[in-house]
Amino acid sequence: MDESFDLVVVGGGPAGYVGAIRAARLGMKVGLVESGKVGGTCLHEGCIPTKVLLEAAGFVTQASRAGEFGVSVGVPSVDWTALSRHKETVVNRLFLGVQALLRKNGVVHFSGTGRLVTPEEVLLSGGEDRCLRARHILIATGSRPRPWPGLPFDRDRILDSTDALGLVPAGNRLGIIGGGVVGVEFADIFQSFGAEVTLLEKEPHLVPAEDPDLLEILRKEYERRGINVRTGMSIVKIEVVQDGVKVTCVRDSVSEELIFDRILVAIGREARLPFFGEQLSGLSTDRGFLKVDCFGWTGISGVYAAGDVTGGMMLAHAASHQAVVAVEKMAGKDPSPFDPLRVPRVVYSHPEVVSVGISTREARSKGIPVRQGEYPLMGNGRSLIHGEKRGVVRVIGDPDSGRVLGLSGVGTGLSELISLGSLAMEIPDGLGALQGTIVPHPTVGEAFWEAAMDVTGDALHR
Repeated sequence: MDESFDLVVVGGGPAGYVGAIRAARLGMKVGLVESGKVGGTCLHEGCIPTKVLLEAAGFVTQASRAGEFGVSVGVPSVDWTALSRHKETVVNRLFLGVQALLRKNGVVHFSGTGRLVTPEEVLLSGGEDRCLRARHILIATGSRPRPWPGLPFDRDRILDSTDALGLVPAGNRLGIIGGGVVGVEFADIFQSFGAEVTLLEKEPHLVPAEDPDLLEILRKEYERRGINVRTGMSIVKIEVVQDGVKVTCVRDSVSEELIFDRILVAIGREARLPFFGEQLSGLSTDRGFLKVDCFGWTGISGVYAAGDVTGGMMLAHAASHQAVVAVEKMAGKDPSPFDPLRVPRVVYSHPEVVSVGISTREARSKGIPVRQGEYPLMGNGRSLIHGEKRGVVRVIGDPDSGRVLGLSGVGTGLSELISLGSLAMEIPDGLGALQGTIVPHPTVGEAFWEAAMDVTGDALHR
């Protein structure tokens, strides 16, 4: 059975379903192919369920500090049945919402696996075989956790991030291989819920893509809580043994063997590349990810890609934006090209680490004139009310041009504010806009205003 569309989207995650809805609203006839549940990894196995667990972990951490506020509580305990039920309720409500949006906008949802036979044909298999013809194709097949070389995930001792969602960590010795965003967030979750956690990272600091100074603040907080953070650790060998998992590692030429009950391998993700026919042999890849231009074009007429399958930051909100840009380009609109520098990045740890744009170090290495303004959260009223004495926010700007090149920080509540940086970077005089913004008192947002004022030497409370 053949069916024709203006656009066929292969993959129903944050890139796929958002791109499909945007295309439908632009008047296209859209088909969406998804082998699992629409919503993708983010909704079912990533962003949403992990943040539910992090929210619960935050309650546990706050309860342990209740005495600072004059509140007496007992030792917190976790009802795993109730927490799992809440997690599934949140995920299912959002899942139903995505399904409703697809129906409302007339997107035809096909359940099955899509194989790209030609630049105009997608063969659907897994149910009733169909050939879907389209003027345009959007590849949005996402990514999956990357295993340790030669050591497949066994769902028992060697875990990926999806396995970790169902783990009851209390009483376990847990090793986490990889100190990126996933590793750092699960270290927070596992420790809060009673595990003995060791976090191993080969680079000198956690979340290597971010500012080392900010991550040092997070490291000290983690160590205060009892998380064993080991950076600069080269993993030589991982093997399952009788009493758990043995990890052989080297630091400063000194070898060490560590034993864990289980390990979470969080060393990155790899693209889920669909099957491509011979006519699509011209698709280019880079380290296993599809290469695209700033509008998502693959170089083959009518074929675009967005989201994790293209590599880069591999963030849900970036994927959605990439898909919108690609679809608008297909539709003959004039979208602004996708700019990864304007994508906010958040580690939802306690405290949170946030950033957008570039750091002062990166700017100066590129010869860009900048000045960094910063403000410590120990001087911010709302942060002290929260009981937070550590943390800082930074604004990186050019006082002469008024441009904002980046915002960053570590502290509680910053994830809700970092989009200010994206907005300020879009405005020619973003620095002046931040400085001229009236911010309610007391709020954490005042710290960003203070940091913006500090760029020009006009901070009031330094």
